Amino acid sequence: MNNTCLFRRRAVCTLIFVLATSLAGFASVIGTFDRSFQVSGPVDLEVLTRSGDITVRNGAAGTVTIHAKIQSGNSWFGGDHKAEAQELQSNPPLRQNGNSIRIDYVNINNISIDYEITVPEETAIRAHTGSGNQTIEGVRGNIELESGSGDLKLARLTGDMRFQTGSGNVRGRELAGPAKIKAGSGDIEIEETGAGDMEIRTGSGNINVSGINGGFHAEAGSGDIHGKGVPKSTWSVRTGSGNVTLSVPPDAAFDVDVSSSSGTVTLGHPVTTTVQGRIQEMKKSVVGKVLGGGPMISVHTGSGDVAVD
Repeated sequence: MNNTCLFRRRAVCTLIFVLATSLAGFASVIGTFDRSFQVSGPVDLEVLTRSGDITVRNGAAGTVTIHAKIQSGNSWFGGDHKAEAQELQSNPPLRQNGNSIRIDYVNINNISIDYEITVPEETAIRAHTGSGNQTIEGVRGNIELESGSGDLKLARLTGDMRFQTGSGNVRGRELAGPAKIKAGSGDIEIEETGAGDMEIRTGSGNINVSGINGGFHAEAGSGDIHGKGVPKSTWSVRTGSGNVTLSVPPDAAFDVDVSSSSGTVTLGHPVTTTVQGRIQEMKKSVVGKVLGGGPMISVHTGSGDVAVD
């Protein structure tokens, strides 16, 4: 091997080593801080972070505890941020005013903070992260969550709920109460265990909701929609391109207005209608009443099949 080849080989190896060590340290933990706040009665919690995950779970009554991990993007040009981490550890962005706890934004480039928080069960939450996941479990109170890019993972929540993510999925189980949920691109999967209207939208993704006990409004630009529950008020479902499947109890009484521009329509219930001949001929729309009528179930899809079973 001549000197030129040897030099090139060493240069490539050096570059690979530098890239590997740089990437390995990209999200290194450079500091932590812990705080505990005493409260009495229901808590208002606000968590604001530009980058990082947020986890909130129920814990002991009368106490809010916060554990934070400070992470740095150790890039070639970003520095190690050790001085900033030490300042955050000494003066974390936390404030208490009675039963209100606020975690504020940190405006430092290449710094992200993950928060793990325990709160009393009776806690209202408002949380926002620019990029990061949010996990909220086991609380009772109004909940408003927003993530620019990240998943929302929810369990055992009771209250008035509003969830939004730009790019990410929303997964919720054992949710009780009215909810408004929006995803720019991502799937939405919800299990309801209490009464409350559901309003759900996604630009590109699927919607799957079970345990509906009230009104149901669902829209998907491109994706399938599945809904299961009791139609106690209007169900309105729209999708640009995707299939729609709705399941209701066999003794449910409702009005129906269902159509598909290019697809078939199937109803598993006897329908009283004045357009029976049109149903049999085209199988693209049904308008009528089931068991004498009741709340409206309205479904329209551009391209896809519709089944109400």
